[in-house]
Amino acid sequence: MSETTETTETNETTVDAASRNWLARFIALFSATYWREWFARPCGGREVLWLAAPIIVSSGSVAIMNFADRVFLTWWDKNAMSASFTSGCLYWGLSAFPFGIAAFVNAFVAQYFGAKQNRRVGPVVWQGVFVGLIFGPLFVLATPFVEALFAAFGHSPKMVRFETVYWFYFALGAPALIASESLAAFFSGRREMKTVMVAGLISVVLNIVLDYLLIFGVAGYCAWGIAGAAIATSISIWAKFFILLATMLKRDRDGRYNVRGGCRFDRSEFARLFRFGARSSAQTTGENWCYTMFILLIGVCGETASAATAIAFNLDFLAFMPIVGIGVAVTTLVGNQVGAGLPNLAARATQTSIALATPFIGVLTVAFVVAPHFFLDFYAMKNPAEFEPIRETAANVLRFVAVYLLADALNVIFASALRGAGDANFIMKATLVVFIPIVVAAFVGVFAFGRGVYWCWSLMTLYVFSAGTLFAVRFYRGAWRNASLVEPDLLDDAELLLETPPSQDLKTSAN
Repeated sequence: MSETTETTETNETTVDAASRNWLARFIALFSATYWREWFARPCGGREVLWLAAPIIVSSGSVAIMNFADRVFLTWWDKNAMSASFTSGCLYWGLSAFPFGIAAFVNAFVAQYFGAKQNRRVGPVVWQGVFVGLIFGPLFVLATPFVEALFAAFGHSPKMVRFETVYWFYFALGAPALIASESLAAFFSGRREMKTVMVAGLISVVLNIVLDYLLIFGVAGYCAWGIAGAAIATSISIWAKFFILLATMLKRDRDGRYNVRGGCRFDRSEFARLFRFGARSSAQTTGENWCYTMFILLIGVCGETASAATAIAFNLDFLAFMPIVGIGVAVTTLVGNQVGAGLPNLAARATQTSIALATPFIGVLTVAFVVAPHFFLDFYAMKNPAEFEPIRETAANVLRFVAVYLLADALNVIFASALRGAGDANFIMKATLVVFIPIVVAAFVGVFAFGRGVYWCWSLMTLYVFSAGTLFAVRFYRGAWRNASLVEPDLLDDAELLLETPPSQDLKTSAN
């Protein structure tokens, strides 16, 4: 009896201690000292923001390019704006697979850097560049098939013509777009974010200037409309590629990262990147295809629904760029800490990122619900009367975006953490489990039951919540802690021994 009583008292004491611990933590939230420590600690607020801020600019560069394209095209022809969006989304859907493989270079570089295997960085970056050079030209060759696909979805002849023209000229930049992601990983994986930011800013400014010149022309020349918008974007993407390439070669003049020596196709390293990157890219591929299928299906619902969806997604992508930047920072920090054998710091980086993202998303959610017309007025500037039929549908669709914004932010952050740890296999399986039934339901609803734009947006919201939940559960269960991309690097150890000065060898032997 006494043993039972002692056990009960011990359990009660443990519960009381846990309660006091949680109470102390809650009270600490109102202390300035707590937040100073939270901000300054390793993988705390300062470190995440320091990494994320330049990447926000860089990763947002293409989104800002597309935003500029569509705003200018709205002033030129609202059908051209819708066509550029539909064509661009199909482009992103098809490019997501090779793009995701090239982007996974960041996880490799981060872990190699964290494990101090620097000479493996250059070769893996070049394999990502080769992914772009291999897959990129296929997008130009696919132009006739893309035209047939748009026509098969019942788009009007004018829309099909606009969509195909935009696809062709935008596809000319595909090799640079994919390869640039690998080049950017050389900097971001080593926490050198400034270069990526500068390259992104230059490409954005160049694109905006070229957009206006090539869409509307100068003194009657080069007024190429939708073709001009795509050409401007392709030129800007290639400019970013060459800036990153030149800077990478300059940074590695001493050969520390084996950039020049590693500039060759390495079958083994390429296969390893492809294996892990293909699994990881399943998430971005699934999401992009989900978006693409919905957009193509919404095109069946009419031009007003298509234009409203294009505007809503355009605003969603632009506003969401800070979360994408935080996601890249999470991949880098998690990769660095897992490579260094410090999974607890990797978990802290993820939690810190969630804490930073939540207030920002909260503000956006309120703004999209309360004042959607503030954002829509940018599109109505030149042709307010023509835009008016689109306005109400666009405002309603923006409210769907507001509903899933927080879930989408958690989706990005948790998936980025798993990617940084190398847990690519789960990312692939979870995405397929969610993606397939949602897309099937969308097709059945539209073609069998005549459902419209709001049916598609409801399913989009369900997709985001489902994927975010799966990634969150995986993260908190902790299986990713045992994943790693780092292998024993005996070659680097041998090279270090060879590079050791003879005098140092003699001293070591004498000791």
